[in-house]
Amino acid sequence: MLVTGANGHVGYNLVQLLREKGYRVRAGVRDPRDDSKAGRLSALGAEPVAADLLDPGSLRAAMDGVDGLFQVAAVYQTYARDPEAEIVRPTVEGSRNALRAAQEAGVKKIVYTSSIAAVGSDAPFDKPLTEDDWNDAAPSPYFRAKVQSEREAWAYAQAHGLDLVTINPGAIIGPGFWRHTPSTLSFELLLRRKLPLVLPLGFCFVDVRDVAAAHLLAYERDDARGRYLAVDAFVTMRELMEVVRELYPELKPPRTVVPRALLPAVAALDCLGHTFAGMPRQVTMSMVRELGGKYQRASSAKLRSELGWQPIDFKQSLRDTMDWVRGQFVDVPPSRKEPGLG
Repeated sequence: MLVTGANGHVGYNLVQLLREKGYRVRAGVRDPRDDSKAGRLSALGAEPVAADLLDPGSLRAAMDGVDGLFQVAAVYQTYARDPEAEIVRPTVEGSRNALRAAQEAGVKKIVYTSSIAAVGSDAPFDKPLTEDDWNDAAPSPYFRAKVQSEREAWAYAQAHGLDLVTINPGAIIGPGFWRHTPSTLSFELLLRRKLPLVLPLGFCFVDVRDVAAAHLLAYERDDARGRYLAVDAFVTMRELMEVVRELYPELKPPRTVVPRALLPAVAALDCLGHTFAGMPRQVTMSMVRELGGKYQRASSAKLRSELGWQPIDFKQSLRDTMDWVRGQFVDVPPSRKEPGLG
């Protein structure tokens, strides 16, 4: 089978799980000659192969003779100077290219990694988001890209009779990554005591190992159908700080919650920090419109009841995340750090 985006957070953990279960795995990366990425996958016993979503030829070659495709690769960034060119278009075109290559290669089953971003951004306690929801009015380029790419994937699968299942994870935490995602960077800032305030929002978190398990269940179960939200604990950012305080009292995480009305000012300061200090963008105006003052509650009842999915305890997942970030990004000699990781 082929896993695209195999050197990413979900991809690496999925390859690791598949190898543990005895599957032969082709690990799709842009450049299999880059040992800094492909070497970790080779160490798992996978075969690194070229699989660039914007290079249909590489995708077709990578899929020759495989029974299953895990379409994991995607652009995961919430800021770009040209969002359409850097986020939306590559995500949508990449999805289209992957499904076309799978159809041409006769791949029997496709498990597609989407996101809760394609489902919604806000929901009340008594009516959480479900697989029936779509975030069609998303203002954020990243969220819009996830909606469009998954919509196209379903349309293509139905038009060509492909066996497709999608997994829609929440905010992914957990170990096994060497480059931050928008979901993990805050943990390094916490450990470095550089997170001064708490934003007024909340997410359904999920451990990356549980996301990998959901993908495998969807692949192995013949009765898996449609979309599956892979989400665990809904936690506001204030509640997250309280759990961190319980697990790591020496860190003294922030307590002050930013008033919703001041979020545009936070976005402006974030922009200044990026412009003059090279800090990565975290709070953009499009993300303020998408998530500010909202609570992304969702239900994993379908995944639990139909496929028997059981996630890791949230506190254990959070501890594993913090310990991984400390080991990979904080307590690391400069000579061991990869470019761009701070």
